[in-house]
Amino acid sequence: MDRKEYDTLLDLTLQMIETFILRRAEYFREYRRGIHFHVHGRLEETPQENNRLCNGSDGDSGDAYLDAYARRYRDGCLGTKPEGIS
Repeated sequence: MDRKEYDTLLDLTLQMIETFILRRAEYFREYRRGIHFHVHGRLEETPQENNRLCNGSDGDSGDAYLDAYARRYRDGCLGTKPEGIS
């Protein structure tokens, strides 16, 4: 992902955060954190928290919100396109 693609993606996610209902906005908020890590390699959280979110977020924590948060973050860290953006 080059700088222009990254900047465009960040702009799109900001637009999504501002226009979607809370639950969808949260997806894009956490995705932005993950994509920042994917592009820059710098964490906003501790390495332990990053590892927990990326490696332990397979959907069976028993907490639906934690699982969804982790999936969003992981999508960004992996550099996948976010849901709802073509």
